[in-house]
Amino acid sequence: MPGEERPVSPDLSENIAALRSTMRAERNKDFVARPFMCMGAEACAMFLEGMAGSDFLDDDVLRPLMKHAPVERVSPGKRAGYLLACAIPMSQGQLSRDLNALAEELVNGQTVIFLDGCGEAILLDTRKYDMRPVMNPRTEAVVIGAQEGFVENLRTNITLVRRYLRSSALITEPMSVGTKIPTRCALLYLDGVANEAVVARVRQKIAAIDAPHALNCGALAQLLEPRPFLIFPQILQTERPDRTVAALTGGQVAILMDNAPYALILPTTLFDLLHASDDSFMRWQYGTFLRVVRLLGVLTALYLPALYIAVSTNHSHMIPLKLLTSIAETRVNVPFSILAEVLFMEFAFFLINEAGTRIPTQIGSALGIVGALILGQAAVSASLISPILIIIVALTGLGNYVVPNYSMGVGIQILRLAMILAAAFMGLYGILIASYVLFGRLSAVDCLGIPYLAPVAPWRPHNPDLVARLPIWLQNRLNFYAEGNSWLKKEQK
Repeated sequence: MPGEERPVSPDLSENIAALRSTMRAERNKDFVARPFMCMGAEACAMFLEGMAGSDFLDDDVLRPLMKHAPVERVSPGKRAGYLLACAIPMSQGQLSRDLNALAEELVNGQTVIFLDGCGEAILLDTRKYDMRPVMNPRTEAVVIGAQEGFVENLRTNITLVRRYLRSSALITEPMSVGTKIPTRCALLYLDGVANEAVVARVRQKIAAIDAPHALNCGALAQLLEPRPFLIFPQILQTERPDRTVAALTGGQVAILMDNAPYALILPTTLFDLLHASDDSFMRWQYGTFLRVVRLLGVLTALYLPALYIAVSTNHSHMIPLKLLTSIAETRVNVPFSILAEVLFMEFAFFLINEAGTRIPTQIGSALGIVGALILGQAAVSASLISPILIIIVALTGLGNYVVPNYSMGVGIQILRLAMILAAAFMGLYGILIASYVLFGRLSAVDCLGIPYLAPVAPWRPHNPDLVARLPIWLQNRLNFYAEGNSWLKKEQK
């Protein structure tokens, strides 16, 4: 496949033998080599069964080529170019002289045609394989907004983006990732809006990937992330074309990949991970209110169990006497420490959440009811945990579910365990120290030159659309990482 260029030979038998060897035709039974006669000479069409559409091959390729009579003014070496221009009624086709490139396109579903006596081959786009239709997004569902999600076909995903963003300034650059098993991808950005330095960095990072393969956008995101040990994701994954278009119009760059129903958006800030797609569809008062609720949910998911441990074990004087007495009464028969209780319930919640994700949909809701109600009630009745802890874990779980980005939600779960341990050892001081380390680390991170906490830290002029979302007529400024921003250009110098 990839490697040194191998020229197409004028000898038809040599070309057939070379591609049959490359494609392991003796064992790959879906590899088809169809010989036929064209212009009075031998020819051969090669394709992979199931990847290339048989109706295209029969009606638009083989039938017109078989019926084509010899033309005296066309020499044998020029027949491929003549047939592509005058005999094949297909919109996408080209000539190629490299056997390695032909083999690479063959596994993508295209058809290769060799002609005896011709030193170049015809490459036709005959891809037509079964794929999932465009459906509702599964992980980014919205109440108000578009109801289309990306699929596993790159061409379809690019079409979805272009349908939402009908502009000649939308640039699509085809690329490939993987040195041994290349996977097609596309770099999308708005010319004149996206910062050229950011686009160049993304292009350079993709070209510099030397992994043997990257078969999905999750693997590609891990190869592109500047800080692989950071808990929070530095690249936004979205399955929504409308959110991808919103990012492109704001100056960000999108990467679409074959076989991946997601787009990668970069550069990404912490605030991008907290925004939901339907925020922009609502009136600004509603969008702001829901963002505040979402932010409170994130803080609850991160800090509530740790605060309960810190206040109950190290700072009990901060609890009102009646509440402290109530908590003590519920824990009289509990044999474990508060830390052990919390860790047990957190582990049980993680098990229920993961099991509900993996088991069949038909019994997923039943499992949630069994895990949340029966297991929790049984644990309280057996005096293994206190009733107030059930409330705290339930509120924590609800707070985690309001996070619109799944990867960030998992990161918050991991950080919550760190906060719990810090609170158990040092109380509120441990929570403050852990928070200082967390936000200090986040403020030192950048993605392609964009600070992770921008435009808050460092503060930069921006649209009023971070937590509070002011009316749309006030959002008349380009995003802080767009091409027109002088401060970004100055810092990149």
